Amino acid sequence: MFSSYVWNSNLSYRVCEYAKEKSEENLCVLGGPEFPSGTGVLSFSEVVKKNCFDYLKNKICIDYYCYSDGETAFTSVVQEYIKSNFSALLMKRKKVIANGAMNLSYDRQHLLIGNPIPRLGLSNKIDGRDCIPSPYLTGLMDKFLNGKYIPSFETARGCPFTCTFCDQGIDKNKIVSFSTRRMCDELDYVAERVTKFSGTKAIAIHDSNWGMYKKDIDLSDHILKLINEKNWPSYIEMATPKNKRQQILDIDKKLKGRVKIILAQQSMNRDTLKLIERENLTNNEYILFVKELEKRDKVSGCELIVPLPNETKQSYFNSTRILLDAGVSVETYTLMMLQGADLGRDEAINKYGMKSKWRILPRDFGIYRGKKIFDVERVCVATNTMPYKDYLSCRRFSFLIHFYSYSIFSPLRKLLRKELSISFFQFIWSVFQTLESNNDNKHNVDFPYKAAKIYFDFSKESEQELFDSKKDIFEFYSKDENYKKLLSAELGDNLLRKYAAKIVCGCLNEIINFSINTISSVIPSNVENRVEIKNILESSRLWLTNLYIFDAIFNWEQKKNNESVISLEYDIPKWHSNDENNILNFKKKTKYKMVYNKRNEILSNELISRYGKNDEIFAIGKYFHRINISSDDIKKSSINI
Repeated sequence: MFSSYVWNSNLSYRVCEYAKEKSEENLCVLGGPEFPSGTGVLSFSEVVKKNCFDYLKNKICIDYYCYSDGETAFTSVVQEYIKSNFSALLMKRKKVIANGAMNLSYDRQHLLIGNPIPRLGLSNKIDGRDCIPSPYLTGLMDKFLNGKYIPSFETARGCPFTCTFCDQGIDKNKIVSFSTRRMCDELDYVAERVTKFSGTKAIAIHDSNWGMYKKDIDLSDHILKLINEKNWPSYIEMATPKNKRQQILDIDKKLKGRVKIILAQQSMNRDTLKLIERENLTNNEYILFVKELEKRDKVSGCELIVPLPNETKQSYFNSTRILLDAGVSVETYTLMMLQGADLGRDEAINKYGMKSKWRILPRDFGIYRGKKIFDVERVCVATNTMPYKDYLSCRRFSFLIHFYSYSIFSPLRKLLRKELSISFFQFIWSVFQTLESNNDNKHNVDFPYKAAKIYFDFSKESEQELFDSKKDIFEFYSKDENYKKLLSAELGDNLLRKYAAKIVCGCLNEIINFSINTISSVIPSNVENRVEIKNILESSRLWLTNLYIFDAIFNWEQKKNNESVISLEYDIPKWHSNDENNILNFKKKTKYKMVYNKRNEILSNELISRYGKNDEIFAIGKYFHRINISSDDIKKSSINI
């Protein structure tokens, strides 16, 4: 049995192929959301039944597909397998139907659907899932608790929301949970083992809305106990609940700011939100929530999706303006047309004029038993309100938003918002306009030529990664010369992450200088203290271009003793660590020695432990994508002399 998600469905199927090569009697079962039925559905339309039939007919090595929860549906299939003398062929000939699963008749002309099975735990939603044996407490995961992997947990199953872009949006089952005692036992077990190793100290909680229920508060009490006793976990990845956000704030405060809070809105356009059945805070409520995060010194993040129904290029820009000017870090995702979600079905595709392309999922490929396997996704690149060229424009703009959301630029963001009263959106928009008019800047000495090349390489690859069909994408990457480019990460990586990391690793000081020049250009001509602002910007430039450690992370022993001394007109380091006083109060000539520190060394060890030394761009990209908890990790110490 194998899980089947968009990022592993073809890999799972390859194992089924290999099993059938060994013996037709072997039973091959898949389950998961990469199937037209959708998650948690109890009845199916004729269109959905046909799509499920077509899916199974094209994948002849799948005997059964579990549409109910895997734990129960797979058990049902195995029970029928035992009754059939462990013969998948006999099950086909007898047209055996298993509850919670679908399969085809022996002549492959009919879809057979077993009765739906209720989710485990419905009789006792507090601890009803404890009947499932723990992979941790049974010792099955011990070999992975070595500091190289992120231990993952699911405390509850299900989602109460109905978002049309998500497979779980049509799940009508109730939320069911493991007991808090069970989760505490698992955390204790993992902590005892993983803390013996250097490397990652993070965990991931994969509930759809962890932090929304009382059980989550109870579990956070135990996590705090582990933090106090073992300083573990250092970082908690989770999906922020869509309501009760005060509760997740309280949990994060209790856990010493170690929870990553991502406020997924998907759109700030109210008409779009209504169409996709998304239950968000109002825009004003959302901004108030962000302000509360700022008080707690947390970097807030938000996810947007394009192109959603009724979203236009202008409405997308408006959404980013609202978020950026509120101090929110924004990530924009291209809409995945999941075949088990409403927006992946024909009715919605026709209604909204959705145009699709195919692309490989980042790093999801390999050679298995002599066969090249690629996992791919179908994405929407145009609708009846957002033409393809507008989608590409939004994609380029999203790259700049992604990059300037990095903690590297937190001093500049603070300078813009709190001291210069300049819209952060206006700043990024100015950068965008400058880069988009590249041909007009050939003789501009301040133009960031290295960064601009990376920007346009991103734009080019954003189009090149798209294919018209699955067949086209498989044929292209199956060619040896193209497959080698996948292996070297020249192709097939996450483009936002990849190209932002290229700028960080290849021309960070150039982009810092360009950014400061851009700030200077957007300052109104009639502003007071222009001379002082120029001095402030120059002090900021000098500090920032000597502050970061990216040249040393993968060359620590050689670089760790390097020091530099800078002289500033304004004490920018002290101002940046002070939340109250105006920057003009820090006009003072100061000297700082810039030295590497213990936190830098810990980060170096963390990244090398996770990703090795051979792909600096990938490792830096993953750092900002996954484990960027505190910007202090990437800063040298600024020692006043």
